[in-house]
Amino acid sequence: MNFLKTVLIAFIVIISACKAEEGNNTNNEINENFGDQTKVNKEIMTAGDSAVLVADSIMYITEVVNVDPEEAYYMNEWLSGAKTEILANFIFEAVYNKRLKAYDYITGKEMTLPEVETLESEWKRENIGQILFTEDWYFDEKELKMYKQVNSIMLAYLRYDSEGNVSGNKSGIRIYLNDTKPMKAAQDY
Repeated sequence: MNFLKTVLIAFIVIISACKAEEGNNTNNEINENFGDQTKVNKEIMTAGDSAVLVADSIMYITEVVNVDPEEAYYMNEWLSGAKTEILANFIFEAVYNKRLKAYDYITGKEMTLPEVETLESEWKRENIGQILFTEDWYFDEKELKMYKQVNSIMLAYLRYDSEGNVSGNKSGIRIYLNDTKPMKAAQDY
């Protein structure tokens, strides 16, 4: 009889835990024009009170297009989940709807909507090959969790020569998130 009670209690605990776990995950619908629905656990996205800033304004470039066929594993394995065009669509839509301001990466000056439209007429979103992120990193020693807060994103387009080989990049717009203020322009470094 004790065995049956133990199994019944274990079953109730497992069912309760599963329902609690389902409650922690909320659905974040991505606009049907951009992709599938995904589940986001918002609990892991916010640093707790015990998280400590371990890196302030880290800047790094992520290559999101593999231009070297000999290095195909990089794009195929390491960046297989990158949906750059979806990110660009969200960013440009927010800029055009005046929910985000676009800045020129080189000069640091705010761009007008006609300037953004001109950039878009000359450079296509599918040619975005690099993303420059500026982030703050946090570590929660108590929970043993790492958190990153993206403060700015700059989209860079790949430049091609007349033979179709990549010859460099062209900076695109830079946007700021989380109420962060515009930082130094590239020309100021």
